[in-house]
Amino acid sequence: MGAIIEKVAPYAKAVIAALVSFLTAIATALDTGGISAAEWITAAIAFLVAFGAVFSIPNKPPFVPEQNE
Repeated sequence: MGAIIEKVAPYAKAVIAALVSFLTAIATALDTGGISAAEWITAAIAFLVAFGAVFSIPNKPPFVPEQNE
């Protein structure tokens, strides 16, 4: 289980951001009663842009305080 988490961890933040963007676009489109082809394309573009934008920014390394000896 730990090996799977280590493989997925670098992508998890980007996937969550992409899903939130996609679902937001779909929820907005459903407000009109149906989803047109243009709205599906907009949702797909929102997914791809959010994934690319979040994935391209590296995760900040964890804070490690200096140890004075």
